[in-house]
Amino acid sequence: MKVLPLVLAFVLVASPVLGAVGPQAGSPPADALGDTAAQVQTSSNGTIRVLDIPASSVVRSTVDLQHVDLGPSLDFAGLRAGTQIQTLSSIERIRSASDDGVRQQLILGEINQIEQRAIALQSAQRNAIEAYNSGGISARELLVELARIDAEARELNERRIELREISAQTPDFSVDPGRLAALERELDTFTGPVREQAVSVLTGAETPTRFFVRTSEDGLVLSVITDDTYIREAYRSDLRNRDESGVTPTEALDKVAENYPYVWDSRATQNGADVVGAGNSYLVRVNHDRGQLFAYVDSGSAKVFKEAQIRPLDTISNGTMATEVKDGLNLSVNRTYPGGPLRIQLTETETGDPVDANVTIGLEASRESSLLGRTGADGTIWTVSPGSRFTITVIKGNAAVVLTVSPTPVPHLLTNTTKTNETTTTPASDVTPSGTATPQFDG
Repeated sequence: MKVLPLVLAFVLVASPVLGAVGPQAGSPPADALGDTAAQVQTSSNGTIRVLDIPASSVVRSTVDLQHVDLGPSLDFAGLRAGTQIQTLSSIERIRSASDDGVRQQLILGEINQIEQRAIALQSAQRNAIEAYNSGGISARELLVELARIDAEARELNERRIELREISAQTPDFSVDPGRLAALERELDTFTGPVREQAVSVLTGAETPTRFFVRTSEDGLVLSVITDDTYIREAYRSDLRNRDESGVTPTEALDKVAENYPYVWDSRATQNGADVVGAGNSYLVRVNHDRGQLFAYVDSGSAKVFKEAQIRPLDTISNGTMATEVKDGLNLSVNRTYPGGPLRIQLTETETGDPVDANVTIGLEASRESSLLGRTGADGTIWTVSPGSRFTITVIKGNAAVVLTVSPTPVPHLLTNTTKTNETTTTPASDVTPSGTATPQFDG
C-alpha cells in the first residue's frame, strides 16, 4: 500500500489525574457513569463520528501540498531556543532566590506569565483564522502560524511542569493543582498532532505532504495522512462557555459516550478511557479497536469543543465506493467526508491485478490538478479528501481513466449541538461518469 509519507509523532503530556474513571468495555455500566452511558450501548453501525464545522458555517476549505520552508524552519528553531533559555533562566532565578518567600513570589509570577501568554496565543490563533478567512494569508501561511503557536504552547507547558516540580520542593508552599491542570488544558487548546506534523514538514524533517484545512469564523479542522496513519484535529470556539462551570469528570465521560457511541462501545478492556482536567475543560482519552480519541469537553457548555483522532489506515473501512472502467483499467475510489481518509485503487480490468501508475487529483471547478504519487505495487494510494467535488485521473501508457466524485456527508457528533446535524443526500450525479456508489460507511 502506498501512502504519502510522514512519521507520526504525537506526544500528549498529561497532568495529574484529578478525576479518573475507566469503565471497561463489555462490562455493565458503572453507576458513576450515569444513565447516559448505558443508553448509548446500542449499535452505532461502525460509524466513527467526528467534531466538524457545520456546512452552512464553512468559510474556506482546501487541500494543499506543503513542503520544507527555510523561513519557518529558522523561526521554529529560534522559538524553541528562546523559550528553552527563558525557562532555564526562570528556574535558575527561582532556585537561587535569597529566601523561601522570594522563591514563592517568583514561582507565582512565572505562572501568571504563562497564563498571560496563553491568552495571547488564543488571540493569535483567532487572528490567524480570521486572516485566512478574509484571504489575507494562504493555507500555507495559516499552517505556519498554527505550527508556531503549537510549538510555543508545548514549550510553555514544559515550563509549567518545571514550576510544578520546583513548587513541590519549596517548604510550606504549594500551588493549587487545579490551577496548574486548568492551565495545561488551556495550552492544549493550541496544540495538536496535525500541527506537530506541519512543523516536521516545514522544517524538512519529513517529506512534502498534503494537508486538509477547513475553517469557519470560529472553527478549524485539520487532517493529514501519515505513513500508515490518518490523523485529524478540530477546534470549535463557539462551543465554549467560559462564563459558566459545573461539569464533573463523570459527566465529561458521559458526554463523550453520547457523542462517540462506536468509539465508546469498542474501547479497550484495559485503560480504555480516562479523564483528566480541572477548571474550564476536561480531556477524555479513549483507546479503541480502531485508534485513539482525545476529546475535550467544555465545563461551561458541556459540549465537545476540540478533538484529535489517530487511526491506523488498516483499521479504516472501505467506505462508499465509486468506480470507473476504461482502457483495461479499473479505478476505484472509496469516498469519504471532507478531510477524511481517501483510498484510491487501480487494477487491471481482466485480471484484477494491481496496477502501478501516477495519480493526479483536482477540484472539478478548477482546471488545475496536482500529482498525488504512484499507486505502487499494491495499486493503492491514500490521501485526504477535498471538501468539494473532485476528479481523479490515472494515466498508464496509452491508457487513461478519469473519475469525478463528491465527498460523502460528515458523520457529525450525535448530541453535541441542540440543532439537528446537517446531512445531505448524495445525488446520482455525484459520481461521474458511470461510477457506482455502494452504501457503506467510511469510518
